[in-house]
Amino acid sequence: MQTLKQTYLVEGMTCAGCERTVQKVIANIEGVASSRVDLASATVFVEYDPSKVNIENIRAAVNKVGYKFVGERPSGGQREGSDEAV
Repeated sequence: MQTLKQTYLVEGMTCAGCERTVQKVIANIEGVASSRVDLASATVFVEYDPSKVNIENIRAAVNKVGYKFVGERPSGGQREGSDEAV
């Protein structure tokens, strides 16, 4: 199985419960091999099989439970459109 490993920004997480919710919803998607959510940096690391799931599936699942899936983390470590470091 060829997997992709990506880190994405997710906005709206404010507590450990939010972190667990996002972790659980991503982990339950068929084709996701592993995921790790970090509240402090507002990021989600996802390893997934692109033949079974795509980033739009992951985005939809996160947005459906009330958080905003922003997208790929910028390489400079800054949130897009912001001077705030992550």
